[in-house]
Amino acid sequence: MMYPPSGSGPGPHPPQPPAGHPHPYAPGPYQHQYQQPQPPARPARSAWRVAVGLVVAGFGLLAVLGGGALIAHAYSNSQQTIHNPEYSRQLWRNVPVETLFPPQLGREHPDKGYRIPNDERGWTRAAISTDTSCKAALSGALAREAADRGCVAAMRATYVDDTGGTAATVALVAFRDARARSDLQEIVDDAQEKPDHTVRALAAPGTQWNDSARTGNGGRITGEAPIFVAVTTGPADGRRPGRLPEPWGKRAFPQKEDRAAWAHTAQGLAESLATRLNAETRKAGS
Repeated sequence: MMYPPSGSGPGPHPPQPPAGHPHPYAPGPYQHQYQQPQPPARPARSAWRVAVGLVVAGFGLLAVLGGGALIAHAYSNSQQTIHNPEYSRQLWRNVPVETLFPPQLGREHPDKGYRIPNDERGWTRAAISTDTSCKAALSGALAREAADRGCVAAMRATYVDDTGGTAATVALVAFRDARARSDLQEIVDDAQEKPDHTVRALAAPGTQWNDSARTGNGGRITGEAPIFVAVTTGPADGRRPGRLPEPWGKRAFPQKEDRAAWAHTAQGLAESLATRLNAETRKAGS
């Protein structure tokens, strides 16, 4: 027999009376089952409190969206370039002379840009003038027209080609108004026909380059900046092309042909420098 008898010992089951007993034993004082206390009932939310919560949440969402939009706009502004037209109008003052007249000028290929200035070749800078007066830099019809139209400065530099046989003086003619240079290209072309010369030669060490050796003229407008590029070219050794001996010297056409090659060189150099100045203008000024 097991001790204590089943159902009579301590444990979760209280002792039971013998079989056939009409009434079960009453539970003892420590045998009442433990009842988990119930939490207090949560009061029902009123409709106005729900509405206020939704409104507050809506304003919070709008604030978050607005802050995100503001940050995105600020980031976009930090990435953009704000162009300043005044920068273009004062390009000859704002850009260092070493940039206006680079040490080397020209391009390996006509379609090649100026992103890498060290790739430029063909012409080497030999001299830069410290005098920026229009009267000292220009001559002929271009000098007269520039003075009438409000020329404010004319900067010059002389380049020598890689063969050492050709010299070119480049002038950057600056005006107050870009419209002042509208037909200067025609004046340069007419000067080549006469012949006349538009830029005074700037002497360079190691050459015989001077006004009497000037042979070809070229010119080009530089985009938005009120600058006109004028170029004159000729032999670096001081020779005077376009003055052929008899019998060729009696007629104008052969002499014009003799000068034509120099004019093409001057025009190509003017276009090369104008393209470079356009790139400088687009950085901040157009």
